[in-house]
Amino acid sequence: MFGMGILSRKGRSLEVFGILVLSSLLAFLMAGRTAEPPWRILMGGIGLLDTVLAATWILGLPAIPALILVRAALGFVLGLGLMFTMGLAVGLGLCLVALALGIAALPRARLPALLILPGAFYLLVFFAFAVGIIAVISFLKRGPYGGIRWVFVLENYQRALDPLYVQIILISLWIALVTTVLCLLIGYPVAYAMARAPARWRNTLLILTMIPFWTNFLVRTLALMFVLRSDGPINGLLMALGLVQEPLSLLFTQNAVILGLVYGELPFMILPLYATLERFDFSLVEAAYDLGANEWHAFRRVIWPLTLPGVLAGSTLVFIPSVGAFITPDLLGGAKTIMIGNVIQYQFLTVRHWPFGSALSLILMAMVLVATMVYLRVGGGERAL
Repeated sequence: MFGMGILSRKGRSLEVFGILVLSSLLAFLMAGRTAEPPWRILMGGIGLLDTVLAATWILGLPAIPALILVRAALGFVLGLGLMFTMGLAVGLGLCLVALALGIAALPRARLPALLILPGAFYLLVFFAFAVGIIAVISFLKRGPYGGIRWVFVLENYQRALDPLYVQIILISLWIALVTTVLCLLIGYPVAYAMARAPARWRNTLLILTMIPFWTNFLVRTLALMFVLRSDGPINGLLMALGLVQEPLSLLFTQNAVILGLVYGELPFMILPLYATLERFDFSLVEAAYDLGANEWHAFRRVIWPLTLPGVLAGSTLVFIPSVGAFITPDLLGGAKTIMIGNVIQYQFLTVRHWPFGSALSLILMAMVLVATMVYLRVGGGERAL
């Protein structure tokens, strides 16, 4: 019967059997190391269940594959829950074992559906559900000491239409737009030079572009504050050269915020542009030269249209985080430059007006959604061409 079970599973019995045995051993091990009785019983039960499933699976019984898929699904959900109770390592281990078990037991034709489930479940619980909570809170009243009162009103959205907040939203859009344009003007030549560089230098240039990601964003912003302050190196150099008599007000201005955003978001523009330009067929440019086009016409009629998907991708990656930025305006702009992200942070953490902060958050999400839809429509049409 053991041999018939192996043959009936078409070569997948050993995979499933091995995963079940490994899962049972890990569950018994964690049960032995867990001091609290409820979790010890839970992990011991999982180990016993996996042991029984391993024994019955190897016999080739027809109903066992469906039970194992149910076990994999429940194990994945249980692992997500145990991340918040028994620790990240335990929950993540259970999730990985459950995912491996499902992949091994599921028929190969249905594997794509299974591989989508973890990401779909994560987005459903930690994104859609969270956004739904914010949407509900945005229609409630603020409690007398913060928090919420379960009274449905529209005053939060009416308050968001106040000229003060509309002006802050427009300023945020303007700063994000200027940041995107500057990143494009700087990033396009850099990406073009990287794509045209010799092959032996491209990886080095790519690593140099990604080096800023290796440092915390807050640390980089604080370093930029040191550069821009009154006694910083820029003002020190200008005064040493006699170009200015007193330090310039570089810090706590809108220009400082734009500079900080460009400094932080520039790699997000360079990388999509480089990916597009690296695949670009530059023989088309030579053909344009043969047909009488100069450098400007070749760029405008050949290079730019064919690299527009990369431009749109980079612009979207820069514009969206720039609209909702709050660390950079808070540190580099001070009280003189306030963006919508600062207002939302202030409403949640200082004023504790969660309903109004939720309403502003949904308005910001709507603006981001519009920008994304524009990218998908324009970028998709360009790819179709």
